[in-house]
Amino acid sequence: MPTIPLHEMRDFVARCAPDRALWPDDPLYVGLDSEAALRGQGRSCIDALEHTILFSDPSRPTCQLFTGFLGSGKTTELRRLRAKLEANRELPTTAILIDFEEYINPLAPITITDVLRVLAYALDREATRAEKKDPDAHPGYLKRLFEFLAQTEVSIKNIGFAQYGASLMLELKNNPTFRQHAENALALRFQAFAQEATETMAAAIGRIRKATQSTQVVVLADGLEKIRPMREDDRAQIDASVEMLYVQNAAWLRIPCHTIYTFPLWLRFRSSPLGGLYDREPQILPMVKTVEQSGAPFRAGLDKLSELVARRVDVHKIFGDSERLLPLLEASGGYPRDLLRMVRELLFTAPDFPVRMEDVERVIEVTAETYAQNVRSPDVDLLAEIAASHSLPEGDDSRLAHFGRLLERFLLLGYRNGREWYDLHPLVKRAPALQKRLSPKREDAT
Repeated sequence: MPTIPLHEMRDFVARCAPDRALWPDDPLYVGLDSEAALRGQGRSCIDALEHTILFSDPSRPTCQLFTGFLGSGKTTELRRLRAKLEANRELPTTAILIDFEEYINPLAPITITDVLRVLAYALDREATRAEKKDPDAHPGYLKRLFEFLAQTEVSIKNIGFAQYGASLMLELKNNPTFRQHAENALALRFQAFAQEATETMAAAIGRIRKATQSTQVVVLADGLEKIRPMREDDRAQIDASVEMLYVQNAAWLRIPCHTIYTFPLWLRFRSSPLGGLYDREPQILPMVKTVEQSGAPFRAGLDKLSELVARRVDVHKIFGDSERLLPLLEASGGYPRDLLRMVRELLFTAPDFPVRMEDVERVIEVTAETYAQNVRSPDVDLLAEIAASHSLPEGDDSRLAHFGRLLERFLLLGYRNGREWYDLHPLVKRAPALQKRLSPKREDAT
């Protein structure tokens, strides 16, 4: 059996990195929304977000929310939206993608001051770049923020003035003690701080429009959906901070240009409604449909996922034929990250190629074990209910919140094909606790 060269295997592994976000012109990119039946209801999430911006009163900037499962392709889709907006010749647009992971610790509580300072900082730097200047040589907002903090009791003596542009943002992200002191100081003078940040944003947006000859500016704020606790003990505090940001402080998230924020998926299933606080209901990026609600295979979705894998590896060399790839497609439930995780694991562990069916099943079983370990006893009843109804759970707000947590842990997957519906992750169905509920043994009638 021929050996696959090392350089080719390394290339396959790199291409299957599950966390890699793609640009629309990347040869690995597969348009999962090219057919509405796969991941939408006649219009993709990105189209809906774009149309809200295009069809709105130019004098009234819109504010929208966008979310989905981690690894479902949100960043890739936001990059696609950016390209679509900037390609619109009828409405010249500058779209700015801000990755909040560069500026905040996603394992710590989030505040409105965090968001405002990052937006002001990023827009100010973008305006300076648009003017063909070096933002590090013309720090603008960072200088004002530095001086603002210097007027408070926050100690910034260890941050050298010549380097504070980089050092201040790094300290605010990575130094919990310094950040807390700064947060307390900014909270005490919040109105002055917020006014300074808003004025900076408005001025930066005007500078960007002038420098780029754009009619409008759109900010795509990515990475905020990744805020989550490392320890369960911290969950209540972090969840409360997220809810405070998107609900109580929703008005502050409206800045002087069109804005789209990502947000944690679970928040949608809290008692506080979000749609009424923003310009439309939040857009949720669903999974690729691989089965009908009846459980029958959905061929178009499986074919599209097969294409996704074929862009990354030589299917003939790795799998021999599509029949050995099919179990991975089905086991993924249409979740791109899980599919790439399993293909990558197969590349690492298969003794030879093309792989054997037992190699494929072994990788699936190993992945299924990780899901089984995440199923808790209090989850079983609700999971069994969703497996039967494919709908939101009945009952009080606590059950809806529990449902959101099951989505956050990927035990449930969401689809939107006509109407929104849900199902257990195919690998969760293999968990012993669920198998007993989903396939009960018939009692002897005698």
